[in-house]
Amino acid sequence: MKISVLINNYNYGRYLRACIDSVLVQNYAELEIVVVDDGSTDDSRDIISSYGSQIVPVLKENGGQASSFNAGFAAASGEIIFLLDSDDAFLSGKLRQIARLYDRDSLDWCFDRVTTIEGEGPSEDLEIQMYDQRDAIRRGHYPSIPVPTSGLSFRRGLIEQILPMKTAKDVVLSDNYLKFAAVYLGRGAIVSTPLTFQRIHQANRYTGTSRASSLRPKIMIATGLELARRYTGLHALGKGLIAGGIAEAGTPFTQLRTEAQRALADSPFGQSAVSQIAMAAARKRLIRKLKGYRNDNRT
Repeated sequence: MKISVLINNYNYGRYLRACIDSVLVQNYAELEIVVVDDGSTDDSRDIISSYGSQIVPVLKENGGQASSFNAGFAAASGEIIFLLDSDDAFLSGKLRQIARLYDRDSLDWCFDRVTTIEGEGPSEDLEIQMYDQRDAIRRGHYPSIPVPTSGLSFRRGLIEQILPMKTAKDVVLSDNYLKFAAVYLGRGAIVSTPLTFQRIHQANRYTGTSRASSLRPKIMIATGLELARRYTGLHALGKGLIAGGIAEAGTPFTQLRTEAQRALADSPFGQSAVSQIAMAAARKRLIRKLKGYRNDNRT
């Protein structure tokens, strides 16, 4: 079973070699490494060139992470597709272990938890949760899957129903778009045993940064809109994400309807859903205020 690992990179030359090497040492026979450079201005392209035929390079103008996913998948030929950010790394044996799960359990997708402890060794004893929430997510259930991009993998037949995805130079659609679409489309597994190292550093674009709190509401709204546009069965979830993003942005109660109108200006719902989403945002906003009040009174 051929595996393609799609590494997306933008100006992470200082981490890129360790990332690529972590895949090369997997010692998996049918392996393809596609490295997408999204218009880097550091030494990333020199590093990519140094690997010669060991990798498949995709050099493109800067277009954002989603555009890198799209370009990488277009160049990939594997049956199983793994995603990997260039500042992260795979632990030894990951590909062999995950490939075994795909083969044994006929999975459509598999997500593995990450560790932020550098040098942590892999484990042969995996804690695995089979996951089929297709009916629940159609009803608007919000799946909690705490796995970042570098822990995601998909069978080709599933991810070709997700990619290409909408692009933007800044962070707009997050890994939740990929995860929620996968849960909607197929049956998978979550591996709680870490098989991936996620590097937390000052140059992170989102994880652990001060930008996260301001970006999160925008990402929630964009993700909800795009999921609803792409999949009619995710309209309920999309509305919930949009309402949650409006509430989390701290929108005053008096402006909720205005924000809902703005968010739905180019949506599959039309203006008929404005009141519904404004009311849902009001409920979520009220719950947030009550939680804050309770926390303040505990101190």
